Amino acid sequence: MRTRKDRRSMRLAVAMASSTVLLAGTTFGAHTATALDQPGFDAQVRKAGLSSAQAEVLQARVDAELDRFGGTQTAANEIRLPDGSELLLPLPGEAHARDLDAPARVRDQRAPSSCGSYTFCAYSGTNFTGTVKRQRLCSEPISIVWNGPGSWSNNQSSGTRARMYNGSGRLIYTTPGAYSEDRNGDWTPVARVDAC
Repeated sequence: MRTRKDRRSMRLAVAMASSTVLLAGTTFGAHTATALDQPGFDAQVRKAGLSSAQAEVLQARVDAELDRFGGTQTAANEIRLPDGSELLLPLPGEAHARDLDAPARVRDQRAPSSCGSYTFCAYSGTNFTGTVKRQRLCSEPISIVWNGPGSWSNNQSSGTRARMYNGSGRLIYTTPGAYSEDRNGDWTPVARVDAC
């Protein structure tokens, strides 16, 4: 798991290694050094079938989200955010995000595979596409930073209802009990979700 400080150190190490490669006119094995050259993350990227260029694109997206929200990178495409929720990014060329570290166990077969048991998932795109914000803990609501069309999956324990609030903190919607979903919703009025 990498923190923001670790990521900066890794970038410096990668930059230094890249400079050395350019000066020496050699490469590291079959690929150039990237920030994904972390134990475990590189294996995830290879297993997912990503090229070096795709891995660099993915890491740049992860770095941008870490700069935006903070947190710790826990997989090649996943960040544990300071509020305890997780941000899962789709791989380059894919519309649906997927777990690379450990596929989620899905309690209800209607739920998307990116939304494991006892989880509320908010998606930046319709039909469970795009970036996923997942909340497993009930201790902190998750913030919603998207505007426009999106979707959600309430795959919590049976009957649990999530509550959505606007920027003023007013309750604007309560989901049906789990399992429930909305494949074509609108995040514009939503500022935060309390999953349980």
